[in-house]
Amino acid sequence: MNVIEVEYEIKANSRMTTNMICPTPNLTLMICILFAPIQSAAWSPPSSPSSPASSPQHVVISDDASLSRKHFLRRILAVNGALLTASSSTTTSPQSQSQSPLLLSPPLANAAPPFAIMEEEMGYYPMKTLTDETVMVPSKVKRTSTSQSIALAKYLQSTNAQMYGAFWCPHCSRQKELFGKEAWAYIDYVECSPKGYKSQFGLCTTEGVDGYPEWKFGNGKRVGGEMELMEIAKASGWKGAAKFDGSLETGVPSLGGAACQ
Repeated sequence: MNVIEVEYEIKANSRMTTNMICPTPNLTLMICILFAPIQSAAWSPPSSPSSPASSPQHVVISDDASLSRKHFLRRILAVNGALLTASSSTTTSPQSQSQSPLLLSPPLANAAPPFAIMEEEMGYYPMKTLTDETVMVPSKVKRTSTSQSIALAKYLQSTNAQMYGAFWCPHCSRQKELFGKEAWAYIDYVECSPKGYKSQFGLCTTEGVDGYPEWKFGNGKRVGGEMELMEIAKASGWKGAAKFDGSLETGVPSLGGAACQ
């Protein structure tokens, strides 16, 4: 097997020579070449501002020419890690940036808050449609549904009941959480805000909706404002209302009041 000896010389009041032995296959040769600048940076770290210019710092990796490639690379990475830790404790100057580009971290950039944070804080987040229009999407329901809330939701679906609401309305959000994510999937929700996702503003205007949420049940009753599930069960005419246990529907703090105008 042929070998290539790569010799590095660094002159700073002293001379350091180290041989790196690499077999000739192309892949290994490329690795050797790629590690050359890392090795050079490790041997010649930027001097500290407080150190005299006539006394540069040196890091000796090895003077053993028979050092294996595996241990050689491990030592290279260890030295660079130590230099990176040391450089992070001092202010980086333009001069040190040009001397040690391998040890620099990219500058931090100011960015807009992630949608997840907006959703958590506001209850909704913006989204672009295929027509390049910005609409507001309500937060997803997080609470796990009980079996009785799922049964109620299925009944409301079977009777074509509807809930009118707006993405920005906290009472609408609480009404959704009372049902829970599994039960809410059965509810026919009508978005009334013109800026809301899948808005049906025209239908809300035709129905005369002036507050949110507002329920329109299959038996003809219409009730405005946020309601507990027990109240919805009774107002909708569900036969299972007599066995509905309101104490199971907990974990959703009251907001005070009942509707958004």
